[in-house]
Amino acid sequence: MEVRESLRLEEIRAYRPGDRRNMPPSPARLHEVNSIEIMFAVVLAALLIALLAKRLDLPYPIALLVSGLALTASPVVPQIRLDPEIVFYVFLPPILFEAAYFTSWDDFCRWKRAILMLAFGLVTATSGFVALICHTLIPGMSWAAGFVLGAIISPPDAAAATSITRGLGLPRRVVQILEGESLVNDAAALTIYRFAIAAIVTGHFSWGETLLNFVWIAASGIAIGVVLGFGFVRLYPLLKDPEIEILSTFMLSFTSYLLAEAVHGSGVLAVVCAGLIVGHHSHRLFSATARIRGTAVWQTAIFLVNAVIFLLIGLQLPAVVRDLSGYPKHLLAGWSAAILGGVVLIRLLWVFPAAYLPRWMSARIREREPDPGLRPVLIVGWTGLRGVVSLAAALTLPMETGTGLPFPYRNLILLITFAVILGTLVLQGLSLRPLIRLLRIPRDHSGETEQLEARVFTTEQALARLAELEARGTIPEPVVERVRGYFQDKLADHRAQLEQETGSGLRERPELFKTIAEQRVWWELARAEREALLALRQQRRIGDEALRELQRDIDLLEARIVPRT
Repeated sequence: MEVRESLRLEEIRAYRPGDRRNMPPSPARLHEVNSIEIMFAVVLAALLIALLAKRLDLPYPIALLVSGLALTASPVVPQIRLDPEIVFYVFLPPILFEAAYFTSWDDFCRWKRAILMLAFGLVTATSGFVALICHTLIPGMSWAAGFVLGAIISPPDAAAATSITRGLGLPRRVVQILEGESLVNDAAALTIYRFAIAAIVTGHFSWGETLLNFVWIAASGIAIGVVLGFGFVRLYPLLKDPEIEILSTFMLSFTSYLLAEAVHGSGVLAVVCAGLIVGHHSHRLFSATARIRGTAVWQTAIFLVNAVIFLLIGLQLPAVVRDLSGYPKHLLAGWSAAILGGVVLIRLLWVFPAAYLPRWMSARIREREPDPGLRPVLIVGWTGLRGVVSLAAALTLPMETGTGLPFPYRNLILLITFAVILGTLVLQGLSLRPLIRLLRIPRDHSGETEQLEARVFTTEQALARLAELEARGTIPEPVVERVRGYFQDKLADHRAQLEQETGSGLRERPELFKTIAEQRVWWELARAEREALLALRQQRRIGDEALRELQRDIDLLEARIVPRT
C-alpha cells in the first residue's frame, strides 16, 4: 500500500477515537469488560474500595487507581482489557453532561477567557512541549508521534480534580475555572490527536486542511449540542412523567455525542453545549419531584461510573507493559519521568502569564476582574490530574500506518500515558490538600453568605405573600398564625446567621400539614419563595450554585404538599 499523496478532509474526519477499525485486535472475550461476571466483580470491588476511601478521607480516584495496580499482582485476578469504545460511547457522554448541567452558564461566561486559555491554549502548548521532549529524548520518534502523545496526556481529568478539591473551601473563582476547563479541554485534545494520527497513518499533513477541518469539528459539535439542547427544552413539557423525564436527560447526552461523532464533529462539545443549555433552564423546566429524583439518580450514576473507570485504569498495567520487554527499564523510567515533569512544568509556566499578562495589557480587564492572587493561581497550576480519557485515547491508537507498517512507538506511548496518569494522580492529587493548607488560602465563605442573603429575601417575600392571602379573608386565622410564626422564626434565624456569617443550615420544616387549607397556604408560599429566588438569579444577585442549593429546600417542601391547586 502506497502512502497517499494528500490528506483529504474526509480521511481526517473518518478517524474517530473508539472506532473498531482503528483498535487493536481484542484478546479473549473472558478478559474484556463485557463479561457479566467480570463486570459485576469490577463494580463490587470499585464500590467497596470507594467506600473505604471515603471512610479514610482519601480521594477515591487515587485509592481506586492504586488498588487496581495492587489487584493486578494477584494470581486470581484475570487480565482485564478496558475497551476504549465503552469509555468514549458509554462512560464519557454522561460524565460530560452531568458536569455541564451543574456548571453555571453565567460563571462560565464570566471566566471564559481564563477557561479557554487553559482548555485550548494550554492543551496546545502541552502537546507541543511534550512533542519537543519526545523528539529530543527518544531516539527516532517523529514530531507527529510526539504530538500524538502530547494530545493524549494534555487534558486534565474532571472527575479526579473535582473529587479532590470539593469541600476544601477553595475560592469560587478557582473552582469555576477548573470546572469550566474540564468541560472543553477534551475537545481540543482529541482534535489535535485526530490530526496527528492522520498525519502518521497517511504520511502527509496540511495546515490549511487542518484549520478547515478544525472549524468543522468545533462548529458542527456546538451546533448539534445547541439544537438538541433547545429542542429538549421545548419538547420537555410533553413528557410529564418523572421516570421518563430523568431517562430522557441520559438519552440526550448519548444522542448529542453520537450524532456529532456521526458527522465527524466534536461529540464532547455537543454534549457540553446540550448540558449547559438544559442546566440553565432546569430551574423553570423541571418539577420539584423531577429535580429531586433526577439529582439523586445522576449523582449516583456518575459516582458509579467514575469509581469503575478509575479502578479499570489501574487494572490495565499488565497489558501496558507486556510488549515493552525490549526497552531497558532505566530508559523507560527516565523518559516517563521527563515527560511527567514536562507536563507538570508547562502548566505551572502557563498559568501565571495567562492570569497576569492580560491584566497588564488591558485596563478593562483590570476593572472587570479582581486580582486572582498568586496562591490561587498556583493551585490552578497544580491541579492538572490526568484520567480515563487519556488512557482511552492511547488504547485506540491504530496498529498500522497507511503503508502497512506497525504504528510507531505505540506501546511506548501507552506506557508513558499510564505513567503520567499515575504520576499526576498520586503526586499532585495527594499533595493538593497539604499544599492548600501550606499556602494558607482562606476558606471562601462567599457562597454561604450569598445563600443566607437569598434565604432572607425569599422568606420576606413569602411573608409578604402570606399577608396578601390574609387580606382576602379566605384563610382561617389559626392557619395564618401557625404559618406566619414559622416564617418569622425562620427569618430571624437567617438574619442572625447572616450577621454572624456562620453559614449554618436551615431549621427543620414543619412535620405535619394539618388541613387542606394549610397545605394550600404552604403551596402558595413555596411558589412565592421560588419566584423570589428566580428573580434574584435573573438580577444576577446570586449564582447558579446558590440557586440550586436554595431551590432544593423549596423542592423538598413542595414535594410533601398534596394539594397543588
